[in-house]
Amino acid sequence: MTTVAVTGSSGKLGRHVVRHLQDRGYRVVALDRVPDPGSVAAVSVRVDLTDYGQVIEAFTAVDDRHDGVDAVVHLAAVPAPGLTTNAATFANNITATYNVFAAARAAGVRNVVWASSETVLGLPFDVPPPYIPVDERYPVRPESTYSLVKSLEEEMAGHFCRWVTDLKMIGLRFSNVMDPQDYARFPGFDAEPGLRRWNLWSYIDGRDGAQAVRLALEHQRPVWTCS
Repeated sequence: MTTVAVTGSSGKLGRHVVRHLQDRGYRVVALDRVPDPGSVAAVSVRVDLTDYGQVIEAFTAVDDRHDGVDAVVHLAAVPAPGLTTNAATFANNITATYNVFAAARAAGVRNVVWASSETVLGLPFDVPPPYIPVDERYPVRPESTYSLVKSLEEEMAGHFCRWVTDLKMIGLRFSNVMDPQDYARFPGFDAEPGLRRWNLWSYIDGRDGAQAVRLALEHQRPVWTCS
């Protein structure tokens, strides 16, 4: 059985990922500052990802809870701009991601999937985008500290893969994650389209996001990519 560590396991997308992976036969080690009391994960561990020592231990062994992981899904972050100060967002998110990448490398984990973001494309689109619809050739143009960190994470992942040639890292640029109950609000979006102009009306269902994570984990060719 493949053991997968999921950071940010209590978050909106994290809960879907934990459930989906457990249902598909993976053994999930759920990692978060605040564990989800309703989690279906095999193991839950409280961890502060800004502390490298805690991260390396969480990936290698935690007493009788687990004796190491085979893959890492990194979803943890201050999840959006404006939730705290810019400096606090930067310090938390870039440090946590570096620690996850570095600890995975040190622990011999060679399969990493992490959450980048649609925001690297220029969200919110207060500044008109160069062209729409956006595609794979669209330039990275962060407009917030949150998205700046995401763009730096993508650059950082490329260098980790250059250092470790058999390391597979896949960054998924997730859009606005929706739970099933969120769809009740959609008629209001239809009535007032300008409400969703900030991200060009895009979103992803959390269940589809979880499936994307699993398929990225199962992808066999060592590659660094964002999609």
